[in-house]
Amino acid sequence: MKIFLESQSGRIELVTGRDSEFLLGEKTSGLGVAQKVSRLTRGSGVGASYRGTRTESRLADLHVFVRGADRTATGTLYERLVSIAVPRAGGPLPLLVAEYADGRTFELPFVYLSGLELSGTASGPRMAESLISIECPAPFWTARDALSFSVANESSGVGLLPNLAQLPVSRSAAIGSITLENPGDVDSDISWTITGPGGPTPISINGVGFVFEAVLQSGEVITIVRTPTGVKVLDQAGANRYADLGPAPKFPRLPAGISVVDIEMANASPGGWEPTTDIIQTNRVTSPSLRVSAEGWQAFGAGLARTATGFYGSDAGFLALTWAAASTPEAAVQVQVPAAVGDVLSASLSVLSSVAQTVRVMTQFVDYAGAPVGPLTLGGSVELPANTPVVVGVDSTDLDPAPEGTVGFRFMASVDVVGGRSWAVGDTFAASLGIVTASPARTVFFDGSFEGAGWAGTADASESVLFDRVRVNQSTVQGFYKPRREVVY
Repeated sequence: MKIFLESQSGRIELVTGRDSEFLLGEKTSGLGVAQKVSRLTRGSGVGASYRGTRTESRLADLHVFVRGADRTATGTLYERLVSIAVPRAGGPLPLLVAEYADGRTFELPFVYLSGLELSGTASGPRMAESLISIECPAPFWTARDALSFSVANESSGVGLLPNLAQLPVSRSAAIGSITLENPGDVDSDISWTITGPGGPTPISINGVGFVFEAVLQSGEVITIVRTPTGVKVLDQAGANRYADLGPAPKFPRLPAGISVVDIEMANASPGGWEPTTDIIQTNRVTSPSLRVSAEGWQAFGAGLARTATGFYGSDAGFLALTWAAASTPEAAVQVQVPAAVGDVLSASLSVLSSVAQTVRVMTQFVDYAGAPVGPLTLGGSVELPANTPVVVGVDSTDLDPAPEGTVGFRFMASVDVVGGRSWAVGDTFAASLGIVTASPARTVFFDGSFEGAGWAGTADASESVLFDRVRVNQSTVQGFYKPRREVVY
């Protein structure tokens, strides 16, 4: 663990056990358990009755050595220490910061009391020594980064379901009820964000809580947060909505360890998805569904033809081979897309055979003249049941980056000449729904006609792009808290 002093003026590390510009000495105290005050009531009987314990503000002393190469350097370092430890008027309090190797960071705001008054006995040409007394109004070390959890309506039914993506929480039997772990060793303040539509909204921790009684419209957001002066309930415009709470509201802190959090919202909505302008995938196949043309596609075998509609129930076309005479297994369908040196690509297409057949996936980078650049890559064998479309493909992890001289990439489904079966009169072999992307793994097929996607140019004759999506108008309740610790070590 490392200890720092931090403020708007800068940051310094207080090092222990070795030479440093700022050394934390052995007289440091007060960084363990903060002072406790217990209330005991004495009556006429023996002993006293225990009425509870509260934690006082923390008093601590920081034993700091400042060491420079000479008196001027030491003076500059000392001025830096003073500028950080003594807060500026109107600014936030300076912080003691504890950083762990695993990334956890805890903070302790403090007020400077005394100790930075240099004396002749405590300073020398290359070293200044101070015992800095501080007081911490909030005595517990508080995590810098808040943890969060949420419940949301993910389905068409009324009710809220937990979203477990961010915290170690688990579903319970009751809708909207989750078990939540606070990894601190003392309780933590927790703030709430309620996003409509929906309501009323009861919220409780271990059976104690409050009800926000108002029914929110879509877009309304309520924030409930504890401040040094009390609990504030505000809407998205900053208006006070405390009056919308039910009778006798209680705002419990989140205890250390495991707690049960119950959240409900009547008339909650799952919302919907809307595309953004952020492109997350590009399908380089210019005629991916073969609806209009076969640009970029080729097939090898007898009786080549392109049919505009009818690929297993979709409106996609397909590039098909039909055998007018019995033939050996050799046959293939391929698609070619532009590529550049260093490209790392993934690809897939759907293939359909009228008879059970065995195919292999092959890839090849090519130059301007269409000549191969680098080796032909062979994938494993794939069994095709008769009259059953099968998606075959290759991930970027199976391919090397495009070598020098690359301008194109071919992706082929080829009948295995060793394990494949001979073709009879009337047999067909077809392919469609091609996709080549710069993603690490094969993705689900899309083109510009899909919801949340678009064409880079002419529909059905250009690359297509898939946009990122965001959920809108979804009812959610989120909780945010920062774990707190009694001590850091």
